[in-house]
Amino acid sequence: MSSSQFVGSPPASESPFSRLARLGAAPFLLIGLIVSYAVWLSTVAMLTNVDVSWLLIVCDRLLAGARLNTDMLETNPPFSIWLYMPFMLLEKLVGGRAELWLTLGVICLSLASLFLSARILARADPVYRQPRALWLAAGALFMILCFLPDQFGQREQFALIGILPWLALQCARQRMPNFAAGSPVERIVAGLGAGVVVMVKPPHFALALMVPSLCLALQRRSLKPFFVTENLLGAAIAIAYVTSIAMFDRAYFDEILPFVREIYLPLRVSLVDNMANWPKIVLLLAVATVIAAGGMRALHWDMKILLASALGFVPAFLIMGKGWPNHALPMVVVSTIAFGVLLLRFGGFQSAASIRKAALVFGCALVLQVTIRAQYAALTTDSEPIVRAAAVIRGTIENPTIVSIAGQMQVAHPLTRLVGGSFIARQSSAWAVSNADVLARDAGNPGQREKLEGIRDQLIGEHAIEIASKKPDVVLSGPEADPSWNTLMLQDKRIAAALSDYRVLYTEPLITVYLRCTVGSHDCQVGRQASGSNQ
Repeated sequence: MSSSQFVGSPPASESPFSRLARLGAAPFLLIGLIVSYAVWLSTVAMLTNVDVSWLLIVCDRLLAGARLNTDMLETNPPFSIWLYMPFMLLEKLVGGRAELWLTLGVICLSLASLFLSARILARADPVYRQPRALWLAAGALFMILCFLPDQFGQREQFALIGILPWLALQCARQRMPNFAAGSPVERIVAGLGAGVVVMVKPPHFALALMVPSLCLALQRRSLKPFFVTENLLGAAIAIAYVTSIAMFDRAYFDEILPFVREIYLPLRVSLVDNMANWPKIVLLLAVATVIAAGGMRALHWDMKILLASALGFVPAFLIMGKGWPNHALPMVVVSTIAFGVLLLRFGGFQSAASIRKAALVFGCALVLQVTIRAQYAALTTDSEPIVRAAAVIRGTIENPTIVSIAGQMQVAHPLTRLVGGSFIARQSSAWAVSNADVLARDAGNPGQREKLEGIRDQLIGEHAIEIASKKPDVVLSGPEADPSWNTLMLQDKRIAAALSDYRVLYTEPLITVYLRCTVGSHDCQVGRQASGSNQ
């Protein structure tokens, strides 16, 4: 064998089909099963994620001529909407539901991202050309698509898909004395992915790119790792994005951001509770990886780069302060992939030191436990209230216009899409009323409390005016099981007056459906009596 030929590299004359046969069919079968499981989860087993469903509605209304942040309010930056627009366009132009196109799109993008990442790594290191590397790819695909089934299609999932080629390229660059790696196409794709990562959660997710680059710069004692093609392209995309918002969407800076600062961002989980949440999993996996590798000095740079990126996501999770699983998805999956790389490179288990064996077993057990719990939690979530309410609405009226005064977005979304309705409200729900009320009750400063109560009452009035002026076929409310919410919202005189032309079509603790009396010639007296009984 020539000294220039890597151990484990395939013969030059080997065809792609022969190579696949040599690698074995089992990993490819597993990948097919994972894809099938992802399709089943996202289209059959689970309802569409609330945030995803709402953003599809925003896209639908924009295509119908509505104006963003005028006819409807969206607290996220515009890229959150642009991300889902292709799937809604496919629904309009080709047919089929946007949710199905989204499922196919996420799966295809995940496979493409993994293929490109594997191609970069396989060219850089023969260990990634080993047959067992395919098992790592299958495991990574499962984590990307299926780790959190109820978060399928979330923006953070797109960020995760986007960052993988960038990470693979940094791993390949680290091996080269001149830090050069990748083809021009690979660098461009990695740069586009980096831009997506930053635009999904600006500016927090930028740390997931900056921390690995900083580690590489310190190792090389050079700034070159910061000024590579993919970083410059990603930065240019992010700068152009922010500039376009500043120039063409001043309403976002002038109206939405102040609103977010007052009502959304202050409602946070405590730092201690947040650290005990998903960051704990990431830190435990990082520690297990380092110990199982034999310490920081023995830790391969591929794992260092991946763990640095995962830890770069942690501050974003803490800064947001919500503790939501979708915010944790990228950091947990990237740290799990780092542990998977460790398994690929571990060597002989029998000859390893006891502490390394224990760390390896602990890491495997941790990944298995967290993954099984995530599957169980998602698959056992009770979606029946929404399903029952949707069935009642579909059996009463076709393609209704809908407004929500519920305290959570989950009441109206994905129900609106399930019933083929048109959501005509300016806000996705009365979540801002709920937030303002909670913040007002917790405010220690009387002046701040009065300000928040004023915002809350103004928002309630806006919801009442909207119902009275737009006269939607259906008004959604909830949760009815919360007496304080009933007192705040339903017993407000303005809301009660707006609902005087509605009757209760369906109710249970989590959701109440009000139907406009003129729809189907229903007797409005029934609605007044039902509304009065709630008040």
